[in-house]
Amino acid sequence: MKNYSRFLFAALITVMLGGVAACDNAAENSKNIVLSTAAKVGKGAVDGSITEFTKAIKIDPKSARAYSGRGAVKFATGDNQGAIADFTKAIELDPKSAGSYTGRGTAKFGTGDIPGSVSDFANAAKLMIIAMINTGEEKTAP
Repeated sequence: MKNYSRFLFAALITVMLGGVAACDNAAENSKNIVLSTAAKVGKGAVDGSITEFTKAIKIDPKSARAYSGRGAVKFATGDNQGAIADFTKAIELDPKSAGSYTGRGTAKFGTGDIPGSVSDFANAAKLMIIAMINTGEEKTAP
């Protein structure tokens, strides 16, 4: 959770710095400095997140969450093939992970693999429906 917070914090700073750079009142030179800093902060956060997920995978190679998290970061950076590989491993480790199917489907869509993405989205939907049904049964059981 700490890694997610760090990544979110860095992303928010990047957005804020980018917003400041967009102001018409800022001098051209200061705009370039702010944009350059925002890019470095964002890249550092992404690289740090991938490093932390990789460490988690080394510690627990059977952690579907770590593979899925790293896949999400790779997808965010445009590494669709890397994301697909990580989401595929997460699915192998936890075939009931709707989030991993959704992530892989989104990455496949980005590569133009429409049939593959539709199949993954369908699997994710099935898993979500099953989870809702099971949750509903637990609530209505005496």
